[in-house]
Amino acid sequence: MCGIVGLYRWPAAPAETRERLRQMCASIRHRGPDDEGLLTDGEVALGVRRLSIIDLAGGHQPLGNEDGTVSVAFNGEIYNHPALRQALEARGHRFRTRTDTEVIVHAYEDEGDACAVGFNGIFGFALWDQRRRRLLLARDRMGVKPVYYTRLGAGLAFASEIKALLTLPEVPRVLDPDAAAEFFRLGFVSPPRTLFRGISKLPAGALLVAEDGQVRVRRYWDLRFEPHQPVPGFGECVERLQALLETAVTEQMVSEVPLGAFLSGGVDSSLVVACMQRVAGQPVRTYSIGFEGARYHNEAPYAEAVAEALGTQHETLIVRPQVADLLPALVEKLDEPLADTSFLVTYLVSELAARSVTVALSGVGGDELFGGYRRYLAPSIQAAAAWMPPGWRSVTGRALAGLPADRQTTFGNLCRYGKALGRALHLPLGEQYLDLVSVQPAAQVAALFGRRNGHADPGAALPALYRAAAPAAPLDRLLYVDSHTILPESLLLLTDKMGMAASLEVRVPFLDNRLVEFVAGIPPAYRLRGFRLKRLLKAAARGRVPDFVLRRSKRGFGTPMGAWLRTDLQPLVAELLGESRLRRDQLFDAASIRRLLTAHAARREDGTEAIFALLAFELWRERFQVKVG
Repeated sequence: MCGIVGLYRWPAAPAETRERLRQMCASIRHRGPDDEGLLTDGEVALGVRRLSIIDLAGGHQPLGNEDGTVSVAFNGEIYNHPALRQALEARGHRFRTRTDTEVIVHAYEDEGDACAVGFNGIFGFALWDQRRRRLLLARDRMGVKPVYYTRLGAGLAFASEIKALLTLPEVPRVLDPDAAAEFFRLGFVSPPRTLFRGISKLPAGALLVAEDGQVRVRRYWDLRFEPHQPVPGFGECVERLQALLETAVTEQMVSEVPLGAFLSGGVDSSLVVACMQRVAGQPVRTYSIGFEGARYHNEAPYAEAVAEALGTQHETLIVRPQVADLLPALVEKLDEPLADTSFLVTYLVSELAARSVTVALSGVGGDELFGGYRRYLAPSIQAAAAWMPPGWRSVTGRALAGLPADRQTTFGNLCRYGKALGRALHLPLGEQYLDLVSVQPAAQVAALFGRRNGHADPGAALPALYRAAAPAAPLDRLLYVDSHTILPESLLLLTDKMGMAASLEVRVPFLDNRLVEFVAGIPPAYRLRGFRLKRLLKAAARGRVPDFVLRRSKRGFGTPMGAWLRTDLQPLVAELLGESRLRRDQLFDAASIRRLLTAHAARREDGTEAIFALLAFELWRERFQVKVG
């Protein structure tokens, strides 16, 4: 696991280019504290910060082929590299190291850009073809590893993190207002945009080719749902899933450094750890975090119970973090703010794990693949409500929208979901799903910026993706939406950034290529039938994890942010969202924010996500000194 940086036809003298490359590497040293490597070759310069995991002595990068005509800077892991190496050696390629990195250069020699399709792993890499004077950037299928880039004339700069690009004096720190609107609607920004005008993000499953001064981006892979014929039996699918997950876990446990796992006590992480225990034959190191005084968000007791049942070597850290001090630093590590507060938990558990291991396996992706969120019930609810006359549906929607707003009350999260569903019950499923996952409605975002209604919905890309996935079943289409948006650009992004901030590699077995393709080929009713979430995964976990894990209701991997906004973070909210500051900066409509804060304080509306998004955004603007263009 590493961090990569590079320049292509960047307007600087050779000595200056090398110094800029060093500065870019220095900004992401946390991603690779073990080693640094630089390569300059005319119009291209590559840099790597390495976290050594496989072939500790021989894996120095950038790494080339036999004659040095193809070189690669690589961030990630390719889990099927032993099989690929064997096939490449049979075709005459000679390897100098035991690293998975070297597979990339030889596979490119054989297959060109198509080599990326055959890599089962998590990666962002830059490959320089010296003969063709051609640069290739690639991001893994599901988008576990980020790749950012910016253009200046015919020049291109790229990196694993935005902060490396910002070391270049030619790169401005100017806000993209359209991206900002999308952030306040969705809680993240979809590729190719970022919140920085002129800095782009390579989409998941995509390639960028820079050649002859031209830059082209295209997808090499996309999630496709095959016709479910012939339909395999449910029992057969359970057995197949168990075998695939165990294979994925086994391959992802390959490491020459200490390895462990995150354990929350939920189905996903518990099943991953159970598989690890079967493979390891000895107690696996597991880690969990709990929050002092936060009953709902303290999953430590459940994780400890699972650890005891499975026999792991478990560590728990109960914290009352100095969130007002921690939050600004973590927003900087993210490069861009996110509305999903689980990045705080992910950092704390990564920091705990990094004290004793270098690699940790996680259950991230299980909810998206197997239907673990309540929002995936939308197709079932829509089908159940289909018999209702439009008037009845409207009345039901208003009743749901009037549920209590305070998430601190009993059944608070269910009420929040019911309110969101009530507001969207009359909409087509794609638009309904957008409202279910949004931080705030489009009209509220427009008001935030002092705009009138009638502007394009900044979240319109989500319903468009839902329509593009036709004729797949509704549940499959929701998975398709998430695979392009929330999963790579929020959940996986925070997992990568927070893990690497602690110099910890986080691996995600549920997003193994074979598992993803397996799920795309089975009937959606196997994953979610009626109102039963995670039907298939729970069947696969039965007998492997304690029964109480399967009976637990869904809990989010989050924080007590609602309480913090009223206590620890209240002074920061008053400072950054105060009326005098807002009127001075003239970015937001002060009256709109005042109404939001007042309604939240009076518990008329739960504005936790919207207020936190504003707070994180303002911290980001301040931390990165972003100008409003």
